[in-house]
Amino acid sequence: MKKFVGTTILITSLSYLTACGTSNAIKGTGIGAVAGAAIGAAIGDKPGREKEGAIIGSVIGAGIGGFIGNRIDKQAQELNTIPGVSQVKVEKEEGNEKIDFQMKVLFDFDDASIKPSEHTKLDKFADVLSKYPENIVLIEGHTDDRGEDDYNQTLSEQRAESIKNYLNAKNPSIKLSSVGYGESKPIVPNDTEDGRALNRRVVIKITIDQQRAAELYQNSQ
Repeated sequence: MKKFVGTTILITSLSYLTACGTSNAIKGTGIGAVAGAAIGAAIGDKPGREKEGAIIGSVIGAGIGGFIGNRIDKQAQELNTIPGVSQVKVEKEEGNEKIDFQMKVLFDFDDASIKPSEHTKLDKFADVLSKYPENIVLIEGHTDDRGEDDYNQTLSEQRAESIKNYLNAKNPSIKLSSVGYGESKPIVPNDTEDGRALNRRVVIKITIDQQRAAELYQNSQ
């Protein structure tokens, strides 16, 4: 059986659901509006306080949105300080804001264990995540197309889970889950070694727990 080579590149993509606008803080109002609307609805549900609830929900929503947008900016800056991280980029798309970056993580051949040489960068990544308890983190494992499909699928699952377990061991409060996709989702053709290296990756996606973000905002006031 052919087996997938050991060196892996970890490409992470942190996704934050926001609304359109001209800055991260302004875009954050899209998230804040949802959380604020929920708070306003709770107040407005009481007889005679409908208008009051709508106003309060709007004000709170704007505040939460700016709070989330500012934290997105700060997190992007902190990611830039992690060894091995490069090309940190904030993408501003309508309805979806992302921080994309690349970080090299090496695995031994035919092995899903985290190498000691990779501990420093993952420790620093865990430290950053610990500052943002509103994050919900999904770790996706991917391989190139060399080797058997079933083998690649299993290896991608194991490597994604290894990273999840390592980060959870550093901070059990981080909301983490993992999934493997094997060779089914290449980002470039597998017809060159450089292309295969890019496809051997783990993608990390972070979304915002709006209720938790609202709690953090209220506690900060």
